[in-house]
Amino acid sequence: MRDLASLRAEIDQLDEQLWEIIGKRVDVARQIGEWKRTHGELVVQAQRYQQVLDHCLTHGKQYGLSEEVIVEVMEALHKESVRVES
Repeated sequence: MRDLASLRAEIDQLDEQLWEIIGKRVDVARQIGEWKRTHGELVVQAQRYQQVLDHCLTHGKQYGLSEEVIVEVMEALHKESVRVES
């Protein structure tokens, strides 16, 4: 069994990767917002959000995540996406 310090170091490294990926996702959301403004599209599209959520629920559960945490994370990401798209 690995020691606590090495496990924590791995968590720290994974957190850095997670923030990098979230930052990239937000950048793409910003670009989507620009496209939507140019083409007169609504920022919030409930059908698309449901597609994304369903996809994440399916895949998140494969990694042993609870539906509750998947929904909470996706709601937070959606909120940030709407903010940067507006």
